[in-house]
Amino acid sequence: MICFLISEAIAKRWKPLSDGELVKDCLGIFTSQVFPGKQSMVENISLSHQTVARRVDNMASNIENSLMKRLSACQFYHLGVDKSTEVSDTAQLAIFVPGVTKPSHVVEELLDFCPMKGKTTGQDIFNEVKHVLLKFNLPEDKLCGLTTDGTPAMIGKHNGSVSLLVKSVPQDVITHPCIIHQEQLCAKALEIKHVMEKVVSTVNFIRSKGLNHRQFQAFLAEIGSNHGDVIYFCQVRWLSRAATLARFWSLLDEIKTFMMNKGKDVSFMDDDAWLNDLAFLVDSTKYLGDFNLKLQGKDQFVNRLYEHIQSFIHMLELLQIQLNKKNVTYFTILLTRCAETVNHDKYSALISHLLDEFKQRFADFRVHSNELELFADAFGTDAMDAPDTFQMELIDIQKNSALKRAFAEHDLLTFYSQYVTWHSFPNLLNHALQFIALFGITYCCEQLFSRMKNIKTKSTLVLTDGHLPGILRIATSSVPADIDKLCKQKQCQVSH
Repeated sequence: MICFLISEAIAKRWKPLSDGELVKDCLGIFTSQVFPGKQSMVENISLSHQTVARRVDNMASNIENSLMKRLSACQFYHLGVDKSTEVSDTAQLAIFVPGVTKPSHVVEELLDFCPMKGKTTGQDIFNEVKHVLLKFNLPEDKLCGLTTDGTPAMIGKHNGSVSLLVKSVPQDVITHPCIIHQEQLCAKALEIKHVMEKVVSTVNFIRSKGLNHRQFQAFLAEIGSNHGDVIYFCQVRWLSRAATLARFWSLLDEIKTFMMNKGKDVSFMDDDAWLNDLAFLVDSTKYLGDFNLKLQGKDQFVNRLYEHIQSFIHMLELLQIQLNKKNVTYFTILLTRCAETVNHDKYSALISHLLDEFKQRFADFRVHSNELELFADAFGTDAMDAPDTFQMELIDIQKNSALKRAFAEHDLLTFYSQYVTWHSFPNLLNHALQFIALFGITYCCEQLFSRMKNIKTKSTLVLTDGHLPGILRIATSSVPADIDKLCKQKQCQVSH
């Protein structure tokens, strides 16, 4: 029992399997000091790397079996698919499955984690996904949607894995790239290179050399700055650009003084046009960063994500109108600049470009806007304009004062699971279950890959592809391992 519990704790905290030996040493020290003469209790616990690995595999297999039973009850399920390459250059395919059972119980779990050592074409990814569906006995006719990372191998028109999967199932499947990935691609419309290049090169000069970095931090401490350092820019981190730019602006005078003392050219920091562009970029990336945060996290249904998108698009339209009027009220940093030096037309064009990108990349959601509206607000949908399948049920539900009150008082999941019955509203409930199962982002996939890199570093490459999925399953699953059952299947083993 103790070995299983400690192995589970190691996996849940994303620690190397070899940490079991460290835990045993710590337990030995504790026992020798607190319970002298009881060291044999610790000595008899086997926590070697190999033993912990076996226990992890046992628990992962147990969780997988329990997950299969839960998924068998799903009325509909969705797939979130993402691919990344880890430190050993092995491509790893993560497949998440949000599903919903008939009583509207939501299941959101890591379905499988597949190493791909060869090619990663659309056909290869399609084959892996099909294999996983077969492995977990998931009926293809219950698949209602597919979210991917938006790479060509995923979304290629003819040979992308999405296209191949849609062709292989009989029903219509809602497919779309990850919303956060699309937002990041849209953000490139604001790529003001001459600003980012100067900011990044300056930050890198300060932080890439130990001496410069220490001197800069000491300088900030000496003058009593509100900030202790600049922030590195990382292209692959979603919120990095906004944080880097905001901190750079806040420390502009300090950075200028420090760079001048180092004999560096800082003439661009005296250029009004460059400073205005920086101010505009700080404000714009702040808006994008706030929007990004709204999209992150679990337990957001796709209708809510669509509302965030629509709200942001309308906000961009307002910003463009205001800039056309030479009004920068909503650009708090740019507002501090001299109005006569601000090129309003330039910034209006940039916002217009960003707006066009959002409208184009999220056009797929507009196609399903009526379906989303029906799911999100059956009481606000005009029954006469709704598809024939729903009209009679909409009339009934909209005249039901008790259901209208329940809708106002509860979230969508509670409303559909506890108040809307199959007997009275089978079509509305069936429609709702499909959208409850929909997966708007691959954020949990990205979190998983980030954690994976902490586990499988260059110093832990001995971690096999067989153990890695087990650790990830234990660490991410809401399904607990049945440790009591596993203990009964094992004989006590004494450490050698």
